[in-house]
Amino acid sequence: MILKYALVGSCLAALQLLCPLPGLSQITSHGKQLISSSKADTWVATDALGRKTVMEAQGGKIRKDKFAGIFYFIWQGAHGYDKHGGGRPDEGVMQKSPSDTVSPYDISKLLAANPDSPAYGPINAFHHWGEPYFGYYLPDDEWIIRKHAQMLSDAGIDLIILDVTNAAIYIPQVTKIAQTYMAMRAEGKSTPSFAFIVNSAPERTVRRLYDSIYKKNMFPDLWFYWKGKPLLLCPPQALTAEISGFFTTRHSWAWTKDQKWYEDGKDKWPWLDHTPQNFGWHESKDKAEQISVAIAEHPISNIGRSFHDGLEPAEKQPGKGYYFAEQWKRALEVDPEFVFITGWNEWVAMRFNNGAAGNMIGKPIKKGETYFVDLYNEEFSRDAEPVKGAFHDNYYYQLVDHVRKFKGSRSIPVFKSMNSISVDGRFADWQKVQAVFLDDKGDVLHRKHPGWGRIKEYTDNTGRNDIIESKITSDKENVYFYVKTANALTAWNSPRWMNLLISVNGLNSGWEGFTFMVNRVIQSSGNTMLERSQHGWEWQKVSDIKYRSGDHELELAIPKKALGIRGGKFFIDFKWSDNSLADGNPLDWLDKGDAAPNARFAYRYIKE
Repeated sequence: MILKYALVGSCLAALQLLCPLPGLSQITSHGKQLISSSKADTWVATDALGRKTVMEAQGGKIRKDKFAGIFYFIWQGAHGYDKHGGGRPDEGVMQKSPSDTVSPYDISKLLAANPDSPAYGPINAFHHWGEPYFGYYLPDDEWIIRKHAQMLSDAGIDLIILDVTNAAIYIPQVTKIAQTYMAMRAEGKSTPSFAFIVNSAPERTVRRLYDSIYKKNMFPDLWFYWKGKPLLLCPPQALTAEISGFFTTRHSWAWTKDQKWYEDGKDKWPWLDHTPQNFGWHESKDKAEQISVAIAEHPISNIGRSFHDGLEPAEKQPGKGYYFAEQWKRALEVDPEFVFITGWNEWVAMRFNNGAAGNMIGKPIKKGETYFVDLYNEEFSRDAEPVKGAFHDNYYYQLVDHVRKFKGSRSIPVFKSMNSISVDGRFADWQKVQAVFLDDKGDVLHRKHPGWGRIKEYTDNTGRNDIIESKITSDKENVYFYVKTANALTAWNSPRWMNLLISVNGLNSGWEGFTFMVNRVIQSSGNTMLERSQHGWEWQKVSDIKYRSGDHELELAIPKKALGIRGGKFFIDFKWSDNSLADGNPLDWLDKGDAAPNARFAYRYIKE
């Protein structure tokens, strides 16, 4: 019953992307692991719960035979807004009509306003379980595509698994993603690769995919290869001699116990399974090829984000990630070649009242009563993408942490040399400094694109100083910082100009894992201020600081005693941030101005 009706509420498809960057042999779609060119696996982070990302996972080595793919969704807006629509002939995002004036229908907000009688939209209309941090976006928004690619690459995700399980293949959206990824690679950025997951009308859907993309050799550098051929997840009845000869195929659907589709697990890749998850195998029953890891299951199965130890608790704590952690624990114990993560950006589900579900969130559902199959609210949802309110970006860093535990990460370099720098605005003496940290070039693009339903447009023009490189060194008295931008720096008195955040020796007191801040208060073109967090976003002056800036560069020196550093051995976590943090909100680093490194991440400088 659950399998039958899970189809109705969501187009669940898997697109696996492993995109090679030009000139970077370690990043390739041909079954080799994505390794960030900016060394994102060496960045540190502290999330809103104070959890720190694991460092030097697997002994500081990357296990190059391990892969992580994530469920990715591209059908939002292709089936209507205020009411369910028939869709465009090409299955692209629908143009909004003058009558689309009410949606998005946000279930979490509707429940908060009226728990007993929420003002749902029409039957079969799509409803959001919550508001994405980036807004109620559409999947053809290039700004969103780029942001997702950056975040998933930083997390170590090798491929996105595109949902075409309901027979539509959404070629316009796939093309937009592929073209954007190709452009990002040409710019020197990392992106995932892609593959598809098929379920409904498999013979016709697979044929359309093959004829529309693979047979035409469209975007071949973006195809994810498995066992020597492009990967395709589809039921076996779709296989012809031509399809079998071209693809490596695996059958993927939900749940394994007593499920006919799963059989003994050979060549089966579940995208969802109850804890402890069974695995799929290919060569031997004793050698796991793939396992699923889910953030939650369905409201109709009453397994949400808080589910753990065999129980959906009465008191929900969806922000803690209990179910996600349990599923990862099992996956790490099994240690397969491939982990299929559910999911990233599903967000919407259809409203039904036909009584077919039988129950929802543990309560009986009668015909005529509203139910949602796939998603419902903060508890019963499966997206790791950051959300406004609720648990913000907690699941993103939980994702990062466990992908590192599975795939490994590089060791953080240790530096022994000491350099004295003249803070004079000439910058030549920085050429000898070995501690160099990179950030994505060209990630300050502005946003301008329609939103869902009544939302006319999303805009973001905060991108300004594009930070591309940072350096740090020290001598007996001072720690020296350097930063470089792609284009000319704006004036020093620009709002929120080139902030530097610092933590020393892992001290976690202060604000969001940082103890010190420079440039929040700038006194002149050559003098600024070092401040220390007193209580959250409250800062107190420590000392005046000398700095100098040029067209594209900035340097400054901070006395070690001002940072509380004693002796020659220490480590510093630091990040640069421009045109963010207007009200001390760390989520600004996701979409406001620029941050180096991205999001909540920080660089770590170890001095011995």
